[in-house]
Amino acid sequence: MSTRKSLCAALMFTLVLPVASTYAADFKSPVTLVSQTELPDIVGDFDHLTVDLKRGHLFVTAEVHHSVEVFDLKTGKHLQSVGGFKTPHSIAYAPEKDELMVCDGGDSSLVLLSGEDFHRLDRVQLIDGSATGKGDSPDAALYDKVNHLYYIGNGGVSANMPTSKISIFSVDQGKVIGDMDVDGNNVEAMGIDPSANRLYVNIRDKKQIGVYDLATRKLVTTWTAPDINRNTALMVDSRSHRVFVGGRKPAFLYVFDPDGKVVQKLSMVENNDDMNWDPAAKLLYVSGSQGLSIFQQENPDSYTEVARIPTNGGKTALLVPQENLFFVVHPKTDIDTAGLLVYRVKP
Repeated sequence: MSTRKSLCAALMFTLVLPVASTYAADFKSPVTLVSQTELPDIVGDFDHLTVDLKRGHLFVTAEVHHSVEVFDLKTGKHLQSVGGFKTPHSIAYAPEKDELMVCDGGDSSLVLLSGEDFHRLDRVQLIDGSATGKGDSPDAALYDKVNHLYYIGNGGVSANMPTSKISIFSVDQGKVIGDMDVDGNNVEAMGIDPSANRLYVNIRDKKQIGVYDLATRKLVTTWTAPDINRNTALMVDSRSHRVFVGGRKPAFLYVFDPDGKVVQKLSMVENNDDMNWDPAAKLLYVSGSQGLSIFQQENPDSYTEVARIPTNGGKTALLVPQENLFFVVHPKTDIDTAGLLVYRVKP
């Protein structure tokens, strides 16, 4: 299928949705699909995305392809494939060091690449799960851009271990400077509320959200909800001190206040994997295998799903507000090749 035909098919798929039956007839979606880049040679899942704004690069980890894929940020054009990984998962770019940080689960390490030409700068050993026969850790991670700290979830079930750790990598020092213990074997997405100096962590096997004090690096408390299950994506609105958590089965969005109370629960797309929060527009984007759910914040305790858009199975996404762009990467399916979808976001 040509790029033009694939884009036309995606646009038609979007248009035939029964939007009027679910949303207001005069509603205009916050995003518009503007281009699609096909990736015919890549099979298997993608994991996460990051950007280098200075050079205009978008990076996507391809787990099964053992690579980091590089795109032009403005056009979505595929530029190159950087190989040499076993199972790349989370990725972040540190402009202060001009380094890409790639969590390689299959190698039990954090791999550092040059932002200029992508050559390998260093390999930082994390929890080694190779002796257990699994060794697909680390996976989820979060970069604190203010303090230049990379929080990396590792250990747990992917390393055949009963508990996990969140390793803290200092970009400035180039080394792991500490760990946080997690009494669970499945660490998923994390988020920080800097004003509260708290780190929120999805502990999926326990159906809990762990709340950590960043000063002491200790667990303060845990939150949960009666029917929360397979809680995966997580995002923090630090202005209103709300924590958004996505459960997979059932597929619900949970909004927690600072005391751990659920102030609202809403239906959303299945199999969520990423959340993106736009504080200026007060929009929350939740991407899953069934598509993209977009929620409008009316006030800190009230949210409305204003759009649900198909993304061809793409559950990994990234909002780049500096360019008014939203990216979704989807795997190969029975009807289409893998591809990168580029959406324009209303400013």
